[in-house]
Amino acid sequence: MEIDLKLLQYAVVLAKHRHFGRAAAALRISQPTLSRNIAALEKQLGLRVFERSRRDVVATPAGDDVLRMADELVTRAEAISNRLQLVRDGRGGRLRVAAGTYIHDIAVLPAAIDLINAHPSIRLELLEREWAAVAGMLMTDRVDFAVFDITSLRGMPALRVEPLGSLQGVYFCRAGHPLLRKSPLRPDDVRKFPFVFTSMSHLQVGLIDDIDPGFTVDPVTGNILPSIAVSSARVSRKIVAETDAIGISHMSQLAEGLFTGRFAILDLPWRKTLPMAEMGIAYKRERTLPPSARTFIGLIRKQMRAQARPAK
Repeated sequence: MEIDLKLLQYAVVLAKHRHFGRAAAALRISQPTLSRNIAALEKQLGLRVFERSRRDVVATPAGDDVLRMADELVTRAEAISNRLQLVRDGRGGRLRVAAGTYIHDIAVLPAAIDLINAHPSIRLELLEREWAAVAGMLMTDRVDFAVFDITSLRGMPALRVEPLGSLQGVYFCRAGHPLLRKSPLRPDDVRKFPFVFTSMSHLQVGLIDDIDPGFTVDPVTGNILPSIAVSSARVSRKIVAETDAIGISHMSQLAEGLFTGRFAILDLPWRKTLPMAEMGIAYKRERTLPPSARTFIGLIRKQMRAQARPAK
């Protein structure tokens, strides 16, 4: 059976909007045209994909299965189309990049600003996600490349990994935190307070295993979830600033808060080293990165050189 990919795209958009008029507007076609194309798709498939009513349009049970497959096919087709256009001229198409939460703030976002200023015609999709989500997007071809902690990527033959360098962090809390009145601190003191951080690879459990009794291990992925798991470094800092939670951050992210007296650094004397993450660029081995991606990576490296200094 040969199915027109455009018909599948129309079905995915209709499923999202659940209304022929709104879906047609989103697709920039007329409502009758959309109706005819959905009818043509259902005829090709030999089944009804949608149930129509006066209020909305919903997928049938069989339609749900069709739409899941259609969404995957449309996403892959868009990725291939954008990749071909980027390879051809280095400027067209959309460059999709996923970044881990902390490297996003420290190097990727500043590099994106430099990229946009230098190349205003660039079409960029910049996604900040926690570690597991970035890895998932990379492996399912939803991004052209990813920038995140590469500690767990060694030995993965499907990926090319380009190291960026290490980022050193610090443990921090709000100014006025009860822990700041204790000296020296012991692990039992710290364990009384919640810990906020993103999910992380099992190889990074050493960052929190003796200070966060509430962390859990995902039984499927093996990823570590701290007692308070977030997907944004900004959310982490917000929680730390307004609660007794403690967290980990890079000094560049805390500079303003330390200057204004909002945050304080926690000295954990039993820990001989500060938190460290090995950052890098990762992409599918089969993928040829376009010139725009290489330009972006160069700008990210420049930001890393400026920021990846040991905390003092």
